[in-house]
This record gives sequence, structure tokens and C-alpha cells, in this order.
Amino acid sequence: MPRKKCGFGFSCAAMLLQPGLEPKDCPNYEICGSVSELTPEEEVELIRVREVQWQEAEAQYQQAQQQWQRIQERIRVSRQRAALMMLMERGCPQSLENFGVMDSLTAIETQIQVLRSHLEQFTQGHYIAPDACEAHRYNVKRPSGIYWYNKLTSRQALFEPEERADKVKVIHLSHDDDPRNVEGRLGIERRNRLHQLQTQLRVAEEALEQAASLLNEPLELVLAYELELDS
Repeated sequence: MPRKKCGFGFSCAAMLLQPGLEPKDCPNYEICGSVSELTPEEEVELIRVREVQWQEAEAQYQQAQQQWQRIQERIRVSRQRAALMMLMERGCPQSLENFGVMDSLTAIETQIQVLRSHLEQFTQGHYIAPDACEAHRYNVKRPSGIYWYNKLTSRQALFEPEERADKVKVIHLSHDDDPRNVEGRLGIERRNRLHQLQTQLRVAEEALEQAASLLNEPLELVLAYELELDS
């Protein structure tokens, strides 16, 4: 004779806190046996036993002791809720900690804070060159010899003039070791690195958007597709 099972898939022993309790001896057996006649949303009433903690004060020592007390209660469940209860009880349910999700989110938040701090140090009080400008090294021939100079150039008039009112396309940066040349070229490098940073941030943004979409995609559609493949 086949062994009787709970129609909802519960462990009767765990449900009633009675080790070894067989489904046929469970007070919920008849109700659980009619599960196939229920709609997923239709509710039935089941008996459950659970343990709760309560405190009892000892008059002699004035201390609180934790004790366990079993209580029997009636709960109303639908097939959908019963399925969830069964899986949470017997299906080895996992949490975010099992997948390292929270650790990863914390690490990302920490990296963002570190990045903000580094950005402030990288940009505050420093020159950052605009796009469409570059530094060029050129020489001037004079009777006394050849002299090398540097300049910051742009195809458009972006720079403030030294004397005249209109913006200019060139700023002279003097010799190689002149602070104007050093800071000008560092400004170009800062600009280039910020562009590279923005590229990496866009990659990270897209990755986070894809991660969020995994949670927003309806699970029912995936389930229907998998069942179609299995059929």
C-alpha cells in the first residue's frame, strides 16, 4: 500500500512538532487531501503547532529565564501560500547573504565613496583642459641658436586673451620646464583621465541597469518559457 503524503507537501511532523507523525494521523490530512479541488487563491484552515519564547521571573533571584512554550493555532492558507510555506520549511531557502549580494552592494557603495574622495583630490585646485585643445612643442631659430617652446592650441577660440578682448586659439606656455607648460600638460592628462573615468562609469552604470532588470523581469514569463521547453 503506498504511503500517504500531505497534499500540500508539508512535513506533518514539523507542522505539528511531533517527530515521526505520519500524514494519515495528521489532523490536517483530510483538508490537505482536497488540495486538488481548490483554486490557487481559495483558502482553507489548517492546524499548526509552534514554539514561542516567554519569560518567567524568579522571585528568589529576580532573574528572567527564557523558556519555550508550544502553542496550537489555526491558520488560513491558500494553495499558493501553502506552497510557499512548504518550500520555506523544506526547500533549504536561501537569503541574499548566501549569494554575497549585500557584500557586493556594500563594496560598490564603498568604492563610490572612495571614488568621490579621489575625484575631489584629483580636481580641486587643479587645471583641467577643455576638449579640442592640445599642447604642442615648437622651436624658434635665432642667430644665437634654436629655442624650444610650448603652446596650448585649439581649433576654436576658447582661451581668454592676454590683452585683446576676443578669445584666442593659442596660449603660450614657454619652455619645457616652465610651470605654465607643466600645469598645462597636466591639465590635458587630467582631462583625458576624466574621459576614461566617464567611460568606465558608463560601463558600470549599464551593468547595474542590467542587474536591476534581472529583478524587474516577470518571473512568470520565464517559468512559462521553461515549461514550454520541457513539454
